[in-house]
Amino acid sequence: MRCAVYTRVSTDEQARSDYSSLDRQRELCVSYVDLHREDGWKVTEVYEDGGYSGKDMHRPALQRLVRDLTEGKVDAVVTYKIDRVSRSLKDFYDFWELLQNHKVTFASATQHFDTSTSAGMLMLNILLSFAQYERELTRERTLSKMAGRAERGLWNGGMVPIGFDYCAEAKMLTANEREAEVVRFAFERFIETKSPSRVANEANSRGYRTKKRQVVARGGEPKAIGGNRFDEDTVKAIIRNPLYKGLIRYDGKLFPGTHAAIVDPETWDRANRYVGEAREDDGTRNRDDHVHLLKGIAKCGVCGTTMTPYPAGKKGKDGKPYLYYACTTVTQDGSASPCPVRALPAREFESLIKSVLIDLGADHAMLESCVQTANRDALVPLKDLEEQQQRHRDEVARLTTGIRRIIEMIKSEDEIGPDLRAELRKLSGEKEQLETLIEQLQLDIDRRRRRVIDVDLIRRNLVEFERLVNLMPSADQKELMQLLLSRVEVRPFDPERDQLPEGRSGAFTTQVRSKWYEVTVTLQQLPSLGLGERFSGRSSDYGGKWLPDVDSNHEHRG
Repeated sequence: MRCAVYTRVSTDEQARSDYSSLDRQRELCVSYVDLHREDGWKVTEVYEDGGYSGKDMHRPALQRLVRDLTEGKVDAVVTYKIDRVSRSLKDFYDFWELLQNHKVTFASATQHFDTSTSAGMLMLNILLSFAQYERELTRERTLSKMAGRAERGLWNGGMVPIGFDYCAEAKMLTANEREAEVVRFAFERFIETKSPSRVANEANSRGYRTKKRQVVARGGEPKAIGGNRFDEDTVKAIIRNPLYKGLIRYDGKLFPGTHAAIVDPETWDRANRYVGEAREDDGTRNRDDHVHLLKGIAKCGVCGTTMTPYPAGKKGKDGKPYLYYACTTVTQDGSASPCPVRALPAREFESLIKSVLIDLGADHAMLESCVQTANRDALVPLKDLEEQQQRHRDEVARLTTGIRRIIEMIKSEDEIGPDLRAELRKLSGEKEQLETLIEQLQLDIDRRRRRVIDVDLIRRNLVEFERLVNLMPSADQKELMQLLLSRVEVRPFDPERDQLPEGRSGAFTTQVRSKWYEVTVTLQQLPSLGLGERFSGRSSDYGGKWLPDVDSNHEHRG
């Protein structure tokens, strides 16, 4: 009988000791197998999980054992005690059922019982119940101890947060002055900017990085983690941590800590009043009521990411803050981002896209050409689908004829043979499947026919857009833009060097403030839109007027 020995300990310290509990468990299990050598028992492999809790079954060696026994490589599982497999009654029952399904024997080297009898099963349940009780009791004691430590102002462990070191001799947190400087900077700048993403960018530009730590991997080898760039979530975590004002948080309650505070309580409280005001969608606080019409639609054509609404924090002469659509890589990595698009002035770019849609509604010839192309592309597969549907109908007619013949034979016979019944079931099943396919094809055909675009309907929608867009509330304008546009992609463009790629549907060149861009507009109902010739040269600085196109020498004549 091929025996698999399974051992487990809960802590890395036990697993790494010179003569660990794993060694003792393995020796006892091997001795137990040797006692049954006359019955043909022999150890084929030892499965060890060092440093894994028995609270669940998510352990690499145990999962490997499960795979091997399901593949028929194991005849018996031998362990030191049954709680080495699991301390959960439910989990062990699941494991026990798996063993029974694959006819695998289970044996405990130190707990002698025969699970083939009712008395043995009773003993198994009692042992498992005590194992689970011990785990719950240990948990309660641990929680009680942690509550007592918090009440005395002691830190309960975990990853040491940036700004602190842990003194093992004093068993308390001590300030790390170099890191504490980063923490104070985060609080001060967050109070000033109300923007966690901006604080992260400024911290990164100063060369600040997250805390470096040395941890021990599962295999026992040391591993360095941390030292990464800051992001908005890291900044929020710092602002919300009461350790920095000298308090210990446990179970939703705060207790005075024995460690020294890094920021004063007034600063901490003031910063945390602003955390809730920071925008959840992009980590910034928009101090203007501007509704970004192209949110979720504007895309960076270089990085492939969304252009995120982003306030610069400065205001113009009219008192309104400068607002941008920034590439997501820029909001995350700041000056370290290689993105050439970086950011677009929000108001100017939105006005540009509005004027493009308004002028498009007046160009009936362009719309008609695009609609014809789109309709032709949509209708091409219809012929193939209709031919496929007709073939299925012809086959259904043939099967129907065969079924009727069998029914007539049944009527004329007193007894029906099994072969005839089987043939009737086979033909009926094939007919039912084909009828289902015909219905599915019809749905696909109807859907494609509904996609046929009406050029007058699109033109009327765009004309209505021109009449209503500037009269609508901002929220309604945004909804209208979302209904008309599926994507607005932006790439950098140099009129001295670059040419608009031929065949790129919906693309045109434009100047927004001082920079040139290649913009690709895709309408929801008109993906084959071509804007290059009509819209190239448009600039937001000219209030919707046209600029002369760039000549063959790429010299701007505006």
